[in-house]
Order: sequence, then C-alpha cells, then structure tokens
Amino acid sequence: MGDVVLSTPVLTALRQKFPHAFIAMLLRPYTAELVAGHPHLDAILCDDAENENKSFQGFLHLVKRIKEQQFDVGIILHPSLRLAMLCWLARIPLRIGSGYRAYSFLFNRKVFQHRKNSGRHELDLNFDLLTPLGISQGPISFNLAVPENARQRVRTLLLEKGIADGTPYIVLHPGSGGSAMDWPAEGFAALADRIQEESGCKVVVTGNKNEAALVDRMIAHAQKTLIRFDGQLGIKEMLALLSQAQIMVANSTGPLHMAVAMGTPVVGLFCPLQACSPLRWGPYHRQDSVLMPPVPPCTACDRRRCQQSNCMELITVAQVFAKVKEKIILP
Repeated sequence: MGDVVLSTPVLTALRQKFPHAFIAMLLRPYTAELVAGHPHLDAILCDDAENENKSFQGFLHLVKRIKEQQFDVGIILHPSLRLAMLCWLARIPLRIGSGYRAYSFLFNRKVFQHRKNSGRHELDLNFDLLTPLGISQGPISFNLAVPENARQRVRTLLLEKGIADGTPYIVLHPGSGGSAMDWPAEGFAALADRIQEESGCKVVVTGNKNEAALVDRMIAHAQKTLIRFDGQLGIKEMLALLSQAQIMVANSTGPLHMAVAMGTPVVGLFCPLQACSPLRWGPYHRQDSVLMPPVPPCTACDRRRCQQSNCMELITVAQVFAKVKEKIILP
C-alpha cells in the first residue's frame, strides 16, 4: 500500500508533461481502490498474480490485455522480472526501468540507481525513472480521491462511538503487516491512556482484519476505553478517517503514507534495519516526525544474538507522547 501511495505523484507529473496522454496504472487488486478516482489516471489494470494471472497461461492473458492497449511507454517503478517481461512481451516501444538488474536488458531506457543504499526517499527514486521522458521532480501532489459516501460512513461510525463531527480524535495503528519491526502493543496501549488522560482526545485504533489479535492485546493492556476500527474500513474509508484525525501514530506501514498524503500530522516509529530506513521509507519530507531506538543500524534482526532482544522497546511512551505534543496542540 505504501509503495502505491509513493507512486501516485508520478501520475500528476506525467499529466503535467503530457496533458493529452492516456495514463494507466497496473496494480494488484487489493491496492486498486487506493488510486480509484485519481484525477490524472485514465485506467486501472489489475495484475492478480496470486490467482487469475498466477499460471503461465494467466500471465500470457495479461500480456495480451496490455498489448491490446497499444501503450507507447511502460515505466517500471517497482522493479521485478515479471513486470519487465510483461512490458517486453507486450511490445511496448519505450520501456523504462532500473539499469542494475539481471533483466535490465529488457528495458531500452535505463536509469541507474541503487535503491537500497541510496539514502534517498522512495518517492524521489520513483521520479528518477521519469528523467528519460524529460521530467524532473517538481511539486509533490498525491491527489488521492475520497468519495463523499466514504466520508459519510466514517462520520456515522464515529458518531456511533460517541465522536460527533468536528470532535478531535487521534489514530493509533499498532501493526505493520509484517513489513517492519513493530513498537510493542503495550507501548501503544500506554500511549493511548496518556493521550486520553492529558488531552481528553478520543483514541481510534486501526488495523487490517489479520491484526485483530494485535489490537486485542493492545486493548487488554489499556486502562481506558479505545475505539477499534480494525478490519472495518475500506481503503477510501481509511483515507476519510485519517483526513480528519488530529494525528496518526504508526509503525512503518502503508497507512502512515496514506496519512501523509491526506495532509495529516504523523509520528512514525521505525526500527534500525537498513532495509526499513526512514530515509527511504519515512513520512515524506517529515524526518522530524520519526522516532527510532537509540541503537546502531543493522542488516538483519536476530533476537537470539541481539543484546537488546527487541530494540523497539527502547522507544519510550514519554518520547512518543512528547513527539505527538510537538506536532499538534492537544485540547
């Protein structure tokens, strides 16, 4: 989800450069809703690599669909052999991709970048791939659309939980879908208690349907009542919820970038793994919104050998609460 959010500014840049072009985006089905209604997108094509397009025949069917569209340019923002083969077999004339992959010969316009160790943000790295088209990075616009029916459903859900329209609330997102090391659920619970004790703000807990046990654990450790929306919101509804939140506190995960895209203040909790570096994956242009444990960077997490066992526990509730107060004025 975060990858797609950080790709959407490319759509606006393409539209500004080529105002009459037909622009399509190839996505996995579960992320398609995120960009639905984007003002600079003409079509969404789905690659159901886990089901419909998983087999060789399914892949060839997708190639046929892409070829029928007669695209002039294919830009591979997130490099993979599958996508490189797809563009090559579909005979897209101009194929832009990374120059440092074994399959880079499938591209005829190469951009040479080492994403893992560049020290640059993923969004900026995406823009590098537009340079063969004469596009340099300009103003960043996410332009994620939120329909009124999604906003209305969120207003209804909040009202059912005692949060009237305009009442301040804070969103806590304790999971990361396994994409990073998480701050403990107990920390989120203590943070939720402190927020309510010192500000009176309501606390809404979000997560996907597979994170129910994690939210259960958080709520079990909390002393005060929390409002849980885990597994209850669609993508557009999540955007609507975040757009009206005072602030979101989350691990390194897609919803953190969704909050940034909606202009909402955030506090991001990041682990020291180099692959999860906030320089690349942090909230865009908000490095002052990041907290990390005070340990050196590492390449892999081995808790059997690590002196800290779980370094994320070194981020204190007091630190996170102080960062929240730094970003917003609490009631």
